Amino acid sequence: MMPGLATAVVGTGFIGPVHVEAIRRLGRPVVGILGSSPEKSRYVAAQLNIPRAYHSFNEVLAHRDAIVLHLASPNRLHFEQCRQALQWGKHVICEKPLAMNSQETAELVALAESSGVVAAVCYNVRFYPLCLEARQRIADGQLGEIYHVSGSYVQDWLLYDTDFNWRVLAEEGGALRAVADIGTHWLDLIAFITGLEVESVCADLRTFLPVRRRPKESV
Repeated sequence: MMPGLATAVVGTGFIGPVHVEAIRRLGRPVVGILGSSPEKSRYVAAQLNIPRAYHSFNEVLAHRDAIVLHLASPNRLHFEQCRQALQWGKHVICEKPLAMNSQETAELVALAESSGVVAAVCYNVRFYPLCLEARQRIADGQLGEIYHVSGSYVQDWLLYDTDFNWRVLAEEGGALRAVADIGTHWLDLIAFITGLEVESVCADLRTFLPVRRRPKESV
């Protein structure tokens, strides 16, 4: 990022404050943050010492000081927010997945290419030191030709039927849910390390907990 590029963060859940921390570690100012409600925006802005709490996404777009937008909002909002940000000439760092289906992502890629601004998806797992070392070893020819890659992305935060999050809802997380939300991390990581591209996908999908006990309030 060039000096003087101030950033606004959209999203106050788990990953939004992580973006705020990362931006500040890079020495860049965070000029505002948007939550799912004005109250949440104000609360998180106060907690993180951010000067502006936005009331709406339109207010974020209209904020001239916000040159870069970090989109850490729920998956279903990424496409429209990213599309509007690019149309407004904002640089965009969007959390994965970029959109809910390949038609939407293709539209955003075309728009980004014609926009003249920086547009990126946040695949931070690439840059863990061991991943970078594995990539370099393969690039140096230490492993020879790659014939097969296997791996896993293990998480246990939805292990019990009392665990709940918007990501388990198709209308919120998308029809692919775990595949689009964390599976894309694995696909991107393998492509990054090996230099190979995904040509086709074959998957066995299963819902391990067909019934979850949803809390009355948002979590």
